[in-house]
Amino acid sequence: MAAVKSADTGPEIILRKELWSRGLRYRLHKASLPGKPDIVFTAARVAVFVDGDYWHGNQWKLRGFASMEEQLSTVRNRDYWEKKIKRNMDRDRKVNADLRKLGWKVVRLWESDILRRPDWAAGKVMRAVKKGGRG
Repeated sequence: MAAVKSADTGPEIILRKELWSRGLRYRLHKASLPGKPDIVFTAARVAVFVDGDYWHGNQWKLRGFASMEEQLSTVRNRDYWEKKIKRNMDRDRKVNADLRKLGWKVVRLWESDILRRPDWAAGKVMRAVKKGGRG
């Protein structure tokens, strides 16, 4: 697990390049905001997170399981992984709420969506930035 990166991941870099090519300029990993968003548009008050499918609870859907618990049913440390991923998901919800209370729009993208459709992911971010964080 030491090799798992929390910043500058492949999907994050793909998204950043796509946004840059569209003329959007941003800040990275703004530690002063809750959750330290991966990409930040300060003027528009938009915080973007690139969530890893496994770590943030989406992998089971991609693999065709009925639930995360089913996906982890054969894993040796099942309780550990379930608790860890559920804590991540709970933290994500809290960070979203905290940012919204501060007047920020939150955009969360799955790494698999960025890898599969980087243009769609960048479009989603662009729409949020153009709205200026409203809504």
